[in-house]
Amino acid sequence: MPGKQILAVDDESDVLLIIRTALESEGYEVLTAANGFDALAIAQEKPVDLIVLDIMMPEMDGFEVMKRLKDKDKTRDIPIVMLTGLSERKLIKQALDLGVSHYIVKPFDFHDFLQVVKRAMDESAADVYTV
Repeated sequence: MPGKQILAVDDESDVLLIIRTALESEGYEVLTAANGFDALAIAQEKPVDLIVLDIMMPEMDGFEVMKRLKDKDKTRDIPIVMLTGLSERKLIKQALDLGVSHYIVKPFDFHDFLQVVKRAMDESAADVYTV
């Protein structure tokens, strides 16, 4: 999907590199942030089509980032894919309750990750035309 911008947020630079490589290989433009504060600033400034978000980050975790994104008109409807090492059911439920589109547990399969991103983008586009 050329022209689509995805914001990847993770405090681990090697994970950001893997995400960027996977997404760019599919034609997405990728912005990255190493923490929640930077992610919020980028999401406010740039037209982001999807956010790939880690939960465990210093200073502000992914749940707080999600809450703040959902509180703003400009970022409320951006689909979010959680990509995290945490697989506890209560955390998955919490993420879903907050409005996450999809939840992927690390380590992840490249192909599966790209399919989830495409699905989240397609679902988001479909929502625009729902009557």
